Amino acid sequence: MNIKLFTLINALIITMSACSQNNGTRKPPNHSGLGQGYEFENNGKDSAEIKMKRVFEKDTSLKIVCISNRAGLSNAFVSNMNYLNRKGSAPASPLNRPKYNYESLRKVNEFLKEKNIDPVDFSNLELQKIWGEDSSGNVFFTSYYIPIIEVSSTQDSVYKYPIYKKPSSGYLQKLSRNQIDVKQMLKNKNLEIGYAKNYWDVYSMQVQGSGYVEFKDGTRKLCAYGGNNSKAYFSIGKYLTSIGYISKQEISMQSIRDWFNANPDSLHILMKNSSYVFFNETNKKPSGAANVPLVDFVSVACDFNFLPKGALLLGEIPVLDGEGKLLKHEFRILMVHDTGGAIKGPGHVDLYAGVGPSAGKYAGKMKHYGRLWLLLP
Repeated sequence: MNIKLFTLINALIITMSACSQNNGTRKPPNHSGLGQGYEFENNGKDSAEIKMKRVFEKDTSLKIVCISNRAGLSNAFVSNMNYLNRKGSAPASPLNRPKYNYESLRKVNEFLKEKNIDPVDFSNLELQKIWGEDSSGNVFFTSYYIPIIEVSSTQDSVYKYPIYKKPSSGYLQKLSRNQIDVKQMLKNKNLEIGYAKNYWDVYSMQVQGSGYVEFKDGTRKLCAYGGNNSKAYFSIGKYLTSIGYISKQEISMQSIRDWFNANPDSLHILMKNSSYVFFNETNKKPSGAANVPLVDFVSVACDFNFLPKGALLLGEIPVLDGEGKLLKHEFRILMVHDTGGAIKGPGHVDLYAGVGPSAGKYAGKMKHYGRLWLLLP
């Protein structure tokens, strides 16, 4: 057989094998470790993963990989490189191992930008697997989005619930949710951006970290993250599942909203989450903590104590059906552009889903496990 033809056929076989294995449905969980995520049937955990000794370990098992989100990466590579260029050659690694600087991240960004073919051969990059929630590589994936909320510039019997800017007073900045929204200790201090119809809309926008407000005249403004009150985040979803109001299988932002709509006298439960987010009005496009424009299904929020802004990741992402059931996993290139009060540790990643109701529907159902690798040259 012609040598070139043999090489081509062999490469094709390897590629088909890689794509087939990468998109297959993972094994269902068979252990009960809880961690930060939810335990339910087919939540995406791989119980066969070997325990890791360190937070990051070099992984040579992946070579040729099919990337499912190539189409959305072009602009993301450009804006991410702009951020990395601003960092020069400064150290980037938050931990002692592995050690790398921003020049290393630029090399990865450029390499992936030039590899505009699919599948991608990762043999020229170093893949550092992150140990996830259970030290076995199972990373808890959630998702966030930017809601659009109808508001009024004045308070009345319909538009009751204020959205606040951050106070200048250090004392007022540290008020709890109960002090702000029940005792109304920020009222009439010229901090109101607008008023929403539903308290859950305000609460949800705080959980997401930003949102668009749309006034009665059609004017729409982005309320970007403007700081918080430095109180610990308390998961209402965890609480509702712990007392049996919503099952772990069914828990989502929509199911939580539906529960509160059906139980309007229970809004006081939301006060258990003392954490409070303030906002700034802006005409800019949505961006994360890295001040980089967020890209749908590319940008992720991570704990910066483990993954730095601008880091490039390979993620094995849970793929769900319309009901939120796991279908399979697929590989995507991800970039660290944001963080959040609920994103703690090396085992939780929040995937940005975009703006509006369809993004919200996706984000509300994502509570499954996958895997994650930091990409280094």
